Amino acid sequence: MRKRITPYLFILPAGAVIFFFLLYPLVYSFFISLHEWDLSPGMTFVGLGNYAKILSSPEFWDSMLYTAYYMVGVLPFSLVLGFLFASLLNDATLKGIGFFRTVYFLPVVTSPIAAGMGFSFLFSTELGYVNHFIRSVGGDYVNWLTNPEGIMQILFNWTGIQLPKILQGPSVALFVIILMGIWQNVGYAMVVYLAGLQGIPETYYEAASLSGATRFQCLRKITIPLLSPTTFFLLIMFSINSFQVFGPVMVMTPEGGPLNTTSVVVFRLYREAFAYYRFGYAAAMAFVLFIFVISMTAFQVKTLEGRVHYE
Repeated sequence: MRKRITPYLFILPAGAVIFFFLLYPLVYSFFISLHEWDLSPGMTFVGLGNYAKILSSPEFWDSMLYTAYYMVGVLPFSLVLGFLFASLLNDATLKGIGFFRTVYFLPVVTSPIAAGMGFSFLFSTELGYVNHFIRSVGGDYVNWLTNPEGIMQILFNWTGIQLPKILQGPSVALFVIILMGIWQNVGYAMVVYLAGLQGIPETYYEAASLSGATRFQCLRKITIPLLSPTTFFLLIMFSINSFQVFGPVMVMTPEGGPLNTTSVVVFRLYREAFAYYRFGYAAAMAFVLFIFVISMTAFQVKTLEGRVHYE
């Protein structure tokens, strides 16, 4: 009997932590999502009513669109720039290599709140360095954080064409937040790609060189295929992180931006709970987001994992 109980005693502390800080909050959140609740003593049971409201809410789908803009803007540039910097810093004989690697990685460990405040100052209409530079070369001030117009629509304005809403692209304010997201993600992608590059045996390149392969051919036939597990990992991580962005939006556009064009889904969830006190609705929104992210990740794994070369 004692031998049977002993293993459970060892896992009891970890199990208690998982139960009280993960399982219980998860179950209770789902319970809340089935009710209307504004922190008053009583809850009103509505079943799946909150979920129905969310799926029929234009505001929710707008927030999903803005989040998708953020992901599409941040993800490819973070991967490409991270790979380029990793390739440049893969030479151990380069002088000051440690310094440059540290500098490129610093944005990763910078607090999103502090970074958001810095970008708010840089892109301030009257005081920002970006507008001062634009003015110094003969341009006009840009209302970076207060302009709700889409970037793609601005590019098409001279043609007189009014693009559909989904094609107008992120607003100018959301574009600034996307720039900050790229700035913070590039260093992480660089470090991961650097580890991947250092794991590729030099003998592959030597054999390819003896066969007359060019540097571009080595890149296309050796480097990119052997880095596909790294790219796949970063793609999954950055996709998930894009749907969790909150800090920069809260700092740079605390009201959701001009015409709510920076109100990404997690920011809208926060507003529903702590500004409008619709905790049941916000809990339901969290579960809808959870299901969407899980589904998106499963789709990426199913469609892309077959193209990953693990050896």
